[in-house]
Amino acid sequence: MIENIKISPLQFGLLVVVFTIGSSILLTPSGLASIAKQDAWIASLFGIGISMIIVILFSILARHYPSYNFAEYCEIILGKWLGKIIAVSFVYFSFVGASSLLFDMGNFMVTQIMPETPIEIFNIVFALVILYGLRLGIEVIARTVEIFFPWIVLLLLLLVIAVIPQIEMTKFQPIFEADLKTVFHGAIIYASIAGMPCVVFTMLIPLLHTQKKVCRNFVTANILGGIVITVITLTSIGVLGADTTSRVAFPSYVLAKKISLADFLERIEVIVAIIWFITLFFKIILYFYASIIGTAQILGLTDYRPFLFPFGLLLVTHSLFIYPNTIYEAEFNNRVWVAFALTIGFLLPVFLLVISILRKKMKAILK
Repeated sequence: MIENIKISPLQFGLLVVVFTIGSSILLTPSGLASIAKQDAWIASLFGIGISMIIVILFSILARHYPSYNFAEYCEIILGKWLGKIIAVSFVYFSFVGASSLLFDMGNFMVTQIMPETPIEIFNIVFALVILYGLRLGIEVIARTVEIFFPWIVLLLLLLVIAVIPQIEMTKFQPIFEADLKTVFHGAIIYASIAGMPCVVFTMLIPLLHTQKKVCRNFVTANILGGIVITVITLTSIGVLGADTTSRVAFPSYVLAKKISLADFLERIEVIVAIIWFITLFFKIILYFYASIIGTAQILGLTDYRPFLFPFGLLLVTHSLFIYPNTIYEAEFNNRVWVAFALTIGFLLPVFLLVISILRKKMKAILK
């Protein structure tokens, strides 16, 4: 391990919740509605089930190597050189995840809030905050999530309660119109955003004070985050309708614009923006932490901090060129990212676990 610090199981669980919510609260309802229409919430529930299985897989793998992170698993199981090569793919996956979310943040700002400001400004400023956070260390980030989490819950409750009067049940009809294949497709899209990327937490599990009940905490936190996404998807469809939800880039932000209570409480879409900025900060920082720790591990270094500034420059640059436009982004997320996440966030852990079990059985036989 590169870092000799410890975080509590509670902090770990809260990080999993905000990571799962992350970008999903603003982007996922649109993607699911474009596939499953008014049954998007059903696809989300199936996605929670798939994500739960995937998270259990990560926990089992971590149980086999409780003192090591994912990059170290690769070297221990596959050997030094092959393991390093495989670990590079994990590092790149984490880096792409961070840069794509940084683009989403900048794109949201220039399209919804400050259209005359260049996206480069937002990406650079947000990246500097992320670099500063990692400079302080993941232990500080874990403590920070304890401070922000109650506010996230409070703002989410305010948002949902405020839009309930505008929900029209007819917009959910006909229920179960989408066939099983379509629902499963939506569930995989969900899992590629809120389940498979949780592989980055294999970099944090060795830092826990105690690894008792890791699987239970991991799964519970991921399910809680999934419930939030499902509720937001439900309310978006119930208020906006499946067609509008699928066509707008940020449905939950549009949803918040419709809040009007007694002609007094109106235009509080800033609530969604605040929730999103907070959860997005933690999701980007965890992606970026996994990529930079993995890089240091591959190079055999004992400190990741010298990499922060050059990696930060790469992060900002990559975020500006990763998507030519939002249409390309939607296509990328539905095709390329799903395949990428499925490979790194499911097939690779399964492969490592199978090889690990076979090696242990071979050693037992040879003894």
